[in-house]
Amino acid sequence: RGGGGGEPYFGGTIECADEAEGELVTSEDRLCQSCSPKSQSICQHAFEHRPFHVWKCRYCCNPSSFVCFGNVHFCSSCHDRNTQRVRSRGQRTGLPSLEGIPCRGGDKCPFPKPEGRDHHSNGPTLECEQVYYCASCDSSPSGDTFVETPGSGNLVFNPSGEAGSSGWQPHRSHSRWTVEDIEIPVDGSTRSNFVSGFRWCLMMQTIPLYRYVRRPSMARLEVSAKFMGRTDCPSVFKMEAVVTNSRRGVIHRTSTPQLNAPAGYWEKAMLTIDPMGGAHEVTMILYGKDSRFWQGNFGSKVCHCSVRVLGTDEELREMLLPEQNNIQAQHQRHPNHTYFRERAFDVFLPVLLIIFFWLISE
Repeated sequence: RGGGGGEPYFGGTIECADEAEGELVTSEDRLCQSCSPKSQSICQHAFEHRPFHVWKCRYCCNPSSFVCFGNVHFCSSCHDRNTQRVRSRGQRTGLPSLEGIPCRGGDKCPFPKPEGRDHHSNGPTLECEQVYYCASCDSSPSGDTFVETPGSGNLVFNPSGEAGSSGWQPHRSHSRWTVEDIEIPVDGSTRSNFVSGFRWCLMMQTIPLYRYVRRPSMARLEVSAKFMGRTDCPSVFKMEAVVTNSRRGVIHRTSTPQLNAPAGYWEKAMLTIDPMGGAHEVTMILYGKDSRFWQGNFGSKVCHCSVRVLGTDEELREMLLPEQNNIQAQHQRHPNHTYFRERAFDVFLPVLLIIFFWLISE
């Protein structure tokens, strides 16, 4: 039973349990996320909005993607570290401790700090937990803005369908996303969004990191998009990011789970990719469909598709190539030239070879 009310308390799966953190002794330990004061200080509707709370990893500053033991939030990296820690337990040595990764503090750490402090506490204690923001509170039909982590401009061309489907590549085994006029504003300037149909729709765009970043393998990336559904037809959405090397070999793949698209307001899906050795390009892949198989375009909607390099202004000056400082202006002057140049050789070479062999055979 929980410590904040009469609801049963779920403390996590048995796979995550261990002797040190598996025992939740005090009533404060047994607070669900919506009853936690940390949630209620950020969100006025903590219970209704609990799926939209973005928590900090307890052991570092990254946004979390796992919650274990009921109230311990982990990012992917720290969750892997904890798994290795549990596996390394010896009969005589016991369970080793999991060390926190110190916050760099101030402007060097791009994430929101606790009130009155310039750094995060990272480690095993409850005070190291923090809710960064509520995505639902930060999105509304009136066009409230979303919290954005400091970083570069958007590297995606045509992020909301302003140029139709230009820049986005479909897949022959899936249906196509289409473009429609936006109905519920996401901000004061976006006029269109992509929309899916009754079958799984897929579109992708590859970002050549090496054209923007001096050392792509050192770049920390954020892949994100804003999505929503209709009020009269439920729908689902999924986002995937694939990092490839210079030979187009996959070195990292990550994705959101299949998400129920919120009805009537925009939500933000986000993936964070830590520096990856050999990174050369990153491909953003978007999936969507409705859940009732209605004929037409009644599936999930998406806009503000984004790939950004995360970092402070000082870090970005060191990472980004000088001519890439104004990314948006480059997109306007040379819309999608990079995309077509990178793939023109792959498309036209087979055609030229066919023509060549046909000519010599005559």
